[in-house]
Formats: sequence, structure tokens, C-alpha cells
Amino acid sequence: MSLYWPAFEFSYRLDMPRLLPHIAAIEAGKAAASMRILPPQWRKRADNGEAEAAFRAIAEKEGVEINEIQVRKLQLLQTNASRAQAWVRERFYPGSAPLSLEDILGLHRMIADEAGIRYNTPGEMRKEGFQVVVGTPGIGFHTGAPASRVQELMREYIQFVNSPHLRSMPAAIHTLIAHYFITTIHPFDDGNGRVSRLVSAGILFERGYNGHGFHALSSYFYDNEERYHTILLAAQQDASPDLTEFVAFGLAGLAQELRGINHFMRIKLQRIVDREAPSEKRHRRRRSARKSPMLKAES
Repeated sequence: MSLYWPAFEFSYRLDMPRLLPHIAAIEAGKAAASMRILPPQWRKRADNGEAEAAFRAIAEKEGVEINEIQVRKLQLLQTNASRAQAWVRERFYPGSAPLSLEDILGLHRMIADEAGIRYNTPGEMRKEGFQVVVGTPGIGFHTGAPASRVQELMREYIQFVNSPHLRSMPAAIHTLIAHYFITTIHPFDDGNGRVSRLVSAGILFERGYNGHGFHALSSYFYDNEERYHTILLAAQQDASPDLTEFVAFGLAGLAQELRGINHFMRIKLQRIVDREAPSEKRHRRRRSARKSPMLKAES
């Protein structure tokens, strides 16, 4: 069964009681959402050198030859992604204007700029052809919206994402539903995954998640890529999908990442306390030594 686009609507189902434990877990780790310090594993993933090494390793495993031009394209792509991330940080913050279609097109233009990897129409939605099929061998495939409907659906998408109903939900649920629908429409020839992650980050930033919008969900999706695609594809087969499993998966990942940040910060604070403890003991000994002669003289 595949999605029947002529009858498509921005409708979905959620089993909220099932999601409540995940929401509670996120609330318990909420302190991490206000911190801008990144744990080492997230900083490491932002390293272009690691990505280049991973690119080479995959090519070697698959028996594919690569050249320096391909490596340069990867480096350019990541540089542009960093520029797009910086723009998102400046654009979205609590109280900023909600997401617009111009924001999404601008983000695609930024990540496509000079990347040189199948970006023939930077900043433009699909206009040619009927449909695009995306997916992963062994997991399945999804047929995106017909090109003739993409612009109309993306205008509706903006209204949907900014609707009072969706904004009344917890920020993480809002973000995951927005992520699901832009991925399902698949508005661009290429770069849809990167745009969807930046859109998710923007929504999290606007709703108070500071610097972790880029990392909290994408980190978990990266580590559980096969399961992510499996759950996403299963939901995309239904015109009115039950998004409970997809949202629960994302919420569990966000809670896990926030717990990791809190754990990291506790360790850092404890090390600071441990470093300061010997100094404090020395100060106490000095104060005691200064007081001792006075006590003897009084006696």
C-alpha cells in the first residue's frame, strides 16, 4: 500500500497516553535544553575530518573508487551546512517569527550553494516530472508528492506547522510532526533530509531548546538510522497515519540525548568541585593557623 496523493491531507493520529511517559522523561531532563555546551560525542560529529574519514571508509567497504573532487564536494557540502546552521541560530529564537516558506527555500539554497552534489535547482521546489521515489533497499520505498502539487502542499504545510493546534503541543511533538510531513512531501529534488533537520532545529530553537536543536534529534536518528527509516516508511503508507510510533521513537531519542547532556554536565561540575576541594582545605588550614596564636594568648 502506498500513499494516495489526490486524497492527501495533513491529518494524523496520536495515542497521547502512550506518549506521556516520554514527555515526562523530556521534562525531567529539561535543564539540558537550556545549555549551550555540547558533549564531546556531538562535537566530534560536527568535525569535517571525521565525516571525510567515514566517507572514505564507506567507499572502501563498497568497493567504490573515490577521488579528491568527490572529497572536496563533501567538504563544501558540510561547510554550507554549517553556514545554514549559523543562519538558523540567528533566525529562530523564542519570540521570533514562525517558520515561513521563504525560510525553507532559503535553507535549501544555502546547503546547495556550491555543494556540487545533484543540486540543479537550489532554492526551488520540484516542478518537473510526476513523482519521485525515495527509500532504502531492504527497508522499502516512498513515493513523494507529484511535482504538480508540491507548491500547493508546501503552502498548506506552513499553515499546518504554524497552526494553534500544533503549537499547543509539547515542542518535541510539534517538531517531529513537522519533520514527518516535510519528509513525506519531499519538496526538493535533493537535500530534503538536510532541510528537514534544519527545519526541526528551527522549531526547537523557537521553542527554547537553544543550541541542541541541531543535535538532539539528528544524533539519535543517526545512531538508529535503519529503525528511523523503517518507522517513517511504515507511517508513510497511510493517508491518515498513526504517528504514535514515530513520535514515541523521536521523543525517546530526545530524552536519551538530554539525559546524556545532564550526565555530562554533572561530571564536569563534580570535577570542578573536586579540583576546588583541596584549595578550600588549604584555606581552612591557613585560617585555623592564623586563629591559633590568638586563642593561646587569650588562655
